[in-house]
Amino acid sequence: MKFEILRYGIYGAVIAVILFFIFSCNDVKQHPVLYTAVKGKDTAFLEITAYKNRFYGTYEVYYGSRSMKDSGAVEGEISGDTLRGKFRYISYGGSKTINPIIFLRNGQKLIQGHGVVASYMGISYFMPDNPIEFNDSFVFDPVSQKKKSEIGE
Repeated sequence: MKFEILRYGIYGAVIAVILFFIFSCNDVKQHPVLYTAVKGKDTAFLEITAYKNRFYGTYEVYYGSRSMKDSGAVEGEISGDTLRGKFRYISYGGSKTINPIIFLRNGQKLIQGHGVVASYMGISYFMPDNPIEFNDSFVFDPVSQKKKSEIGE
């Protein structure tokens, strides 16, 4: 009886290792891209990784003297030249917040959009009847990986 349990345990371990190698041996390489933007006295850092029609990463906005910031995670979908998703963050006041976020790709740059935000049952979203504006927003430029260490992030 103990021998059968041991034998099935070994078979299970071998199958688990084989499945691990099958699913982990893909040729997909995902490289995060760091972007920076400055608007007035505010500075923003966006690091995103895109995979197929999805993106995820981190986003930080420093206000004024860098003593106040919003920082958290972004994730969402890519449709053509538009990245639309959610920004889950802890505001400089300390509360956890989830807001919609949208970027328009213009060459290598990303332009952050803003619009009228509504909330239904605790879920925030852009109002579909109101246009999303991309003027007077952060314009993110990509930063080389060498410069990332110079920025201090």
